[in-house]
Amino acid sequence: MTRKQRVLFLCRDNAALSILAEALLRELDGLHFDAFSAGLEPADKVHAAAMGELRHGFSSLELLNPKSWLEFTSEWAPQMDYVVTLCDESARVDMRAFHGIPKWCHWTLTPSAYAAAGAVENAFWQILKRVEDFIAAERRPWPSLKLPVASCTSDACDLLLSGQ
Repeated sequence: MTRKQRVLFLCRDNAALSILAEALLRELDGLHFDAFSAGLEPADKVHAAAMGELRHGFSSLELLNPKSWLEFTSEWAPQMDYVVTLCDESARVDMRAFHGIPKWCHWTLTPSAYAAAGAVENAFWQILKRVEDFIAAERRPWPSLKLPVASCTSDACDLLLSGQ
């Protein structure tokens, strides 16, 4: 069986952008991906506007909390398949700090994601599009399940077909 691919989203404070990305990937394709998020300088709590964007219809909101990226570089940390940076500061992180050789992606958001009014809402829609594109490009198919071919005598097949 193929394990889920692990994705870590990084931003400066892990209070909005990376939290949105983690929640969206988990919600849209948690069957194929394990999503995590962290920050270089984690905030005390998730930004209220980010939680507001996720409140309607999202499961597992209790899993969302700011944490340090260093938690994912320790010897007991899970090995990431992808590290996605969401700001220029996080893009400068030394990828050698992570176990294995994760693929690195940097998602540049348009300036509207940083504007004062509606910034988190704009970021939400940009990140949603990026997550959907990421899933389409990076999802590995599950191995096909090969069931044994059952052979039966004609009497047994007649019973199965008749519903008895």
